[in-house]
Amino acid sequence: MKQAMSTLIIIALIAGFAWLVFFHKPRLASDDDIRNWFSSKLSEIAGRLERDIEKDKKGEYPHPGKQTFEKRGMIVYTLVDKDYARFDVSDKNAISVLDIMETDGYKKLDARVSELNLSIRLQEQEVEGDGVESFDELDEYTDDFPRYYTVTIGGW
Repeated sequence: MKQAMSTLIIIALIAGFAWLVFFHKPRLASDDDIRNWFSSKLSEIAGRLERDIEKDKKGEYPHPGKQTFEKRGMIVYTLVDKDYARFDVSDKNAISVLDIMETDGYKKLDARVSELNLSIRLQEQEVEGDGVESFDELDEYTDDFPRYYTVTIGGW
């Protein structure tokens, strides 16, 4: 009885593994899901924009890149995921700058920027390289060329 139960468990594990390998395909996020995500993130920026501007004016805003707190008169927001990592969009998704500009979140941010008499620029950035540090860490070749988006607000 004990041996039969062990055999059944092993068969179930092998069948589950085979199903994962041959039949399970990861789902690519739909364009609507991505548009909704961008809308949400841009709404968040609109909500904290004035506070971020005041921090920049006081020299307290942590600008990205070479970490600095100097006053710049503009802020470049890189849209990030819940783990604060840059949100890369696959080239398999047909989302564009114009699609993002049509979202409610962008319209809310644009209206807030206009009220404050500032300028706004949404840009698509290409990811350079394959994201590894040295040649012995090279990833397998994939035909996916990710990109990410930044929003620059300035003029104070």
